[in-house]
Amino acid sequence: MKHLFSIVAAMLAGFIGGILSNRVNNTREEPRISQVFRARSFELVNEAGQAISYWGVDQGQNAILAFGSRGLALGGARPQNIPPGLQNPHNQLLTIGLQGNDSPLVQMNGANGKTRARLLLSSYGKPVLLMEDETGPRVLLGIEQSDTPGPEDDDWSLAFFPERARIGMYKEKVGGQTYVRGSFAIHTDKLKYPYEQPK
Repeated sequence: MKHLFSIVAAMLAGFIGGILSNRVNNTREEPRISQVFRARSFELVNEAGQAISYWGVDQGQNAILAFGSRGLALGGARPQNIPPGLQNPHNQLLTIGLQGNDSPLVQMNGANGKTRARLLLSSYGKPVLLMEDETGPRVLLGIEQSDTPGPEDDDWSLAFFPERARIGMYKEKVGGQTYVRGSFAIHTDKLKYPYEQPK
């Protein structure tokens, strides 16, 4: 009987030891890292809980990573009469992403919500860099699309607005051959500043 008790005690001790060993080893394992997170949007918030970065689709149907005011510039000013939230393009200070037509876009806005710089591709994959001030467009560098944009558009320029100076090149077809020609134009007449776009 004493011998049987020793065998049962040994088996019980081994069973309990196995359970404890398994638990100790499991606590030492690295936590599992999920490979994929799926969501409709992500927000990074500051200490006050206000969104300062947004990753998702905005109200303009652009798939973007956007950054908004952290409240440090110009006293935390943002455009007047515009509801808060980085889904609203007017509240985005820096935007990187795809426009609604899947064309890449990088855009920088001033604290007042107006565009200051925009780098994008045309619907035919040709680049345009546009810089603006509070009065509107000032400098354009890149492809110039015709009135009926198409893949054959291949005029490139550096232009200053309102149309005061331009340097660039354009292509022309002569006798079945395609050529490129340089162009340079400057207007010396004065325009009142700030320039008002014709309505």
